[in-house]
Amino acid sequence: MGFVASTLYGYLPEVIRRYRAARPDVELTLLEMTTIEQVAALKEGRIDVGFGRVAFNDIAVERTLLRNEALCVALPLTHPLSSRTGLLKLAEIAQDALVVYPKSPRPSYADQVLALFRERDMKPRAVHEVRELQTALGLVAAETGVCVVPASVERFRRDNVVYRRLDEPEAVSPVIMSTRKGDRSPEISLILKLVKDMYRKEGITFGA
Repeated sequence: MGFVASTLYGYLPEVIRRYRAARPDVELTLLEMTTIEQVAALKEGRIDVGFGRVAFNDIAVERTLLRNEALCVALPLTHPLSSRTGLLKLAEIAQDALVVYPKSPRPSYADQVLALFRERDMKPRAVHEVRELQTALGLVAAETGVCVVPASVERFRRDNVVYRRLDEPEAVSPVIMSTRKGDRSPEISLILKLVKDMYRKEGITFGA
């Protein structure tokens, strides 16, 4: 199973736990990789399923939209907006330096974030590109800039970093499950069922 790091802050760990409980005889190997790397790994047979955030058009890969996750902003504790209790507009951080990840390979989640600003005719004061989410949050803590992250990342608490939700209906990041085209493995079906069961329990609409 391939996954992008940010999915571990959502419901993927619980899905993995439930899968292992249901299939104790199956060896499940977890590999952190970008969505682009997942596509290549699927086609080469190195993984059987991947969880990412970028939709790719590849005739050899089948993609299932699990959900569209809301985004929030990671701010340094000293930021003027850190004490705000309400929602933020992107325009309120447009003049800040922006930290995005991953730096490569592209396209990636970084491009989704940059597109949000571009579509609103806004340009951050500066853009710092880093390879990993943890590094991005470290730079936020160091007051280098702010970072737009999936809302589930709020679960990760870091000193000197606060999270504020965005009041932007279109500011979402898809969570996508990718498999090889035509793969009807019962294991893939089970994983998808576990995801749906988890979403139902949490009141999350599947595929939206």
